[in-house]
Amino acid sequence: MFALKKTFPPDFLWGTATSAYQVEGGIFNDWSAAGHDAGTGVAHAERYLEDFEWAQSLNTNAFRLSLEWARLEPQEGVWDSEAEAHYLRVFAALKAANLEPMVTLFHFTLPIWFAAKGGWTRSENGVYFQRFAERVAECFGHCARLWITLNEPMVYVFKCFDEGLWPPFVKDRRVALKVFQNLLKGHTLAYHSLHASAKQIQVGIAKNFTLLEPLNHLNPLDQLQAYFQDRIFNRAFVIALMEGHFEMILPGAGKITVPFDPAMRGSLDFLGVNYYTRFRVNAQGAHLTPHNAPHSDLGWEIYPEGLLKVLQLAQSLTAARDLPLYITENGLADASDLLRGPFLTTHLAQLAQALRAKIPIKGYFYWSLLDNFEWAEGYGPRFGLLDAERRLRPSAKLYQSLIQAAQAEPLRPS
Repeated sequence: MFALKKTFPPDFLWGTATSAYQVEGGIFNDWSAAGHDAGTGVAHAERYLEDFEWAQSLNTNAFRLSLEWARLEPQEGVWDSEAEAHYLRVFAALKAANLEPMVTLFHFTLPIWFAAKGGWTRSENGVYFQRFAERVAECFGHCARLWITLNEPMVYVFKCFDEGLWPPFVKDRRVALKVFQNLLKGHTLAYHSLHASAKQIQVGIAKNFTLLEPLNHLNPLDQLQAYFQDRIFNRAFVIALMEGHFEMILPGAGKITVPFDPAMRGSLDFLGVNYYTRFRVNAQGAHLTPHNAPHSDLGWEIYPEGLLKVLQLAQSLTAARDLPLYITENGLADASDLLRGPFLTTHLAQLAQALRAKIPIKGYFYWSLLDNFEWAEGYGPRFGLLDAERRLRPSAKLYQSLIQAAQAEPLRPS
């Protein structure tokens, strides 16, 4: 299978990914308060044992999940012991199923009380996230080796505060810039708190990389728009964490400055890469997908070559510290399941090529194990290897066989 054999090291992590609000159900947070209620979700909170059995049956050895802040701390300073006990049972079940957990602290949702304080728009609120990270490390630090502070911080910045499509529905680039800075601060505080409380862990972020290319490579205005969008969306957050500061001039927004913070510099032990698609950028800054290009049910272009390109970018951004990389999300909205099989085959071929090029990739997590609540799009998009009724799709069996092929003759250190 496209030279999968002898490409993947024996300790490579093969997994699937979820987030609490999208699958658990029964959570009251800023999304449900704003009318985007996930309801009962897909009942993962009740069916996690069954779900982990499914994950194990696919030959996966890892599982990405998030801890819902609003469930653990529903009121400011009030820790829910029942929620803590639930997540401890979840971790025990993962261990029993031989699934290594990768744990996310912030995956787009906030407790109501934190949102009422201004959420990420206020720099002083970072201490609440730090306190949450400290308590999580005390309760669960022994349960996992791999921790993610923030999922897709720049997606959150743009969706919530530039485009105004997600709670709190703000369209103000000045506020977006503040949130960008505050998320960096929040990550830095959480990073050091996790390390102070839990030993022998690795802490990173899951960063969305969207390939942004000029619509017309010969048009200098298209080139300029693509350059600026790529620098702020794909590069800025990682550069700031690697170097401890960031600065650029963004047309229409002015000067973007993140002052030097020695605590921020180098506050990454690994970088998670979320990759889904490529967009062509025109002179007006619009994101376009050619009509004749294969695309998902969400209209996103299927462009497997982009995975190798963003992995090369991620490696270049983290080369100073030679950080390990994980593909923390890669998936397709495909209700028919006709495209997901070829999607998996072609993207894993690009992953194999990246490994042969010595890019230090340590794991791959398909999004998602289950159909789930896809934010503003609700339950329409179907990303799951299993549907909500736990019926296995044909693409799941293909993923199972691809993993088996990759593990058959692993590349061993010489």
